[in-house]
Amino acid sequence: MNNALEEDRLLGWMIRHPFFATQILTQPVRRRSRASSGEPASPLSDSLRETISLIEQSAAESQAINAIQYHIEQKLLRAPYLASEPYMRLRLRSAGQWLTRMNGGETRPSGGLENGTLADILLLMHRSGVMQLTIALKLPDRITVDQYREMSFGSSEIVTASRVSEPVIRAVYGRRSERHLEGEWEDEQKEGVRWRLVVHESPATVSDLSALYQKAIARTIKSAPSGDWLCYPATFIDKVACCDSEESFKSAHDRELKNAIARVTDVSMIRSDVVSSLIPEDCSLTKSSSWYCNMSSSLEVMWPGSRAGQFARHLHRLVILESALLQYWQIRLLDRRVGVTNGSIRQVREIQREAIFGLREYRDSSISYGDAMTLVERLLVEWRADRLYGHVLESIDQLQQLVVAAESKKSATRANVLAGIALIVAIFLGLPAIDETLDIAKKVKFDGILGIPLKPFHVLASRGEKGTWVGYLAFLASVIVCLLGLTLRRGRLRARSRHREPGISWPLTMTVEHQDDTRGS
Repeated sequence: MNNALEEDRLLGWMIRHPFFATQILTQPVRRRSRASSGEPASPLSDSLRETISLIEQSAAESQAINAIQYHIEQKLLRAPYLASEPYMRLRLRSAGQWLTRMNGGETRPSGGLENGTLADILLLMHRSGVMQLTIALKLPDRITVDQYREMSFGSSEIVTASRVSEPVIRAVYGRRSERHLEGEWEDEQKEGVRWRLVVHESPATVSDLSALYQKAIARTIKSAPSGDWLCYPATFIDKVACCDSEESFKSAHDRELKNAIARVTDVSMIRSDVVSSLIPEDCSLTKSSSWYCNMSSSLEVMWPGSRAGQFARHLHRLVILESALLQYWQIRLLDRRVGVTNGSIRQVREIQREAIFGLREYRDSSISYGDAMTLVERLLVEWRADRLYGHVLESIDQLQQLVVAAESKKSATRANVLAGIALIVAIFLGLPAIDETLDIAKKVKFDGILGIPLKPFHVLASRGEKGTWVGYLAFLASVIVCLLGLTLRRGRLRARSRHREPGISWPLTMTVEHQDDTRGS
C-alpha cells in the first residue's frame, strides 16, 4: 500500500484469526425457582437463585461456541457419521495475549499491557489419534495489509506478553519447577485459579502458545506428543471500511488483496504465471463475501453492505476446513504408522484395523453438501493426499504379504514340530522294528553283489538281543548326527547373514592429503 493510501484510506479490517477448529455441547441446567412453585420467597432463596443464575450464565457463555458448532454440524455433516461419535470436543481455559500491534496499527510500547485480547482455546480429539487445537483471537482493528501480512503466520513474532492459567502451567512443568518459570503470579484469582503473566523479552508466536497447550494435553492424557503438526491460519475480515463496494475495493486495492491472500510482501515482485497459482479462486456462494482457500491458509472478506460480526459463519467455515484437515491427517498418520512397524503380526493387524476405519472416512466424505465437499476435495488434492492414499494402500498390501509369509512360517514350524514328534516316536518305537528287520535279514540268503549290504544285518542278527540293541544305538546315533549337521549348517548361515556388512569391500587403501595453500600468504 502506498503512502497516500496509508494516510487517507487505511483498511478498517476487524480480523479474527483462528489457527484450527473444535466443540462439545453442554446443556445448562435449568432449575425451578421457589417463587414459580408457589412457595414464599426468602432472602436466602433469592441469594441462592442469583447464584444458580450466575452459574447457569457462566456455563452457557463458556459453551456457547460448542453449542454453535454442534448446531452447524447437525446441518453440515452426515447423520451416520455423527452417530458414530468419531471425535470429542472440549473448550479449554482461554489465554490472554498482548500483540505487538494495537488498534490503528500502532506499535505497542515496551511493557505496555493495554488493550489485550483473549485467545479462545478449543480442542478436538479424533478416534484415529488426530488432535486439532484451535486458537481463536482477534487481531487489531484498522491495520494495513502489510501489517496484517506480518501477523498472518503461526510463526509470526507478534506476542509481547501472555497470561496463562495455573492448571495449564502445572500440567506442563509440574509443581517443583516454579523457580524456572518466567513472569509472576497475579494477585487476583479468576475463574477459581491463579494466572501467570509473562512479559516476553523478545516477541513470542501463536505457535508457542499452541505448543504449550499441546504439551499440557499430552501429559494430562499421559501420551507422548508425536512432534508432527501443521498450523493452518484461517482469517475472517468482518468489515472493510475504506471502500463502498467490492468492485471499488478490488479496483483500488487489487495488489493489496493479492498480498493478503498469498501472504507475500509484494506480488508484483513475483512472476505472473506463479501469482495465478498462489491466488485461489473465490469459493464463496454469496455476493456478500469472498472466500479464498489454498493449501497453506484461508481468508474470508465480508464486503460493504453485508452483515458483519457473524461469528457463527466463522465457525461454519472452520468446520469445513476441519473436515479437510481431519481426512488429511488420518491418511498422513496411517502412512507414518505403516512406515514404523516392527513387523510383528499383532502390530500389523492393528494397523490394518486402523486403516479400515481411516480409509473408509477418507473415501466417504462426512460432509453432506456438494460445494463444501468440493472445497475439501480441492484442499486434499493440494495437500497431495491422493499420493499418501496410494502409498498407504501399497504399504497395506505389503503388510498383507508379510502376514501371509508369517502364517506360512507358522505352518512350516508347525509341520516341523509334528515331524519332530513323529521322529521321536519312531526312535522310541524303533527297537521292535529293528528286531523284526534282523529276523527277516537272518532268513534271507545272500550271494553275490546283492548280498553284500545284508552282511552287517546278518552279523547283528547272529548276536541275538545284543545285536538288536547295537542296531538300535547305531540308528539313534545316525539320526542325532543328521540333526546336528542340519542345526550347525543353519546356524552358520544365520551368523553369516547377520554379520555381513552392507556394501562392497574395497581391497585397496586410499590416502587423501589436503594441502593448504594459504599458509604461505
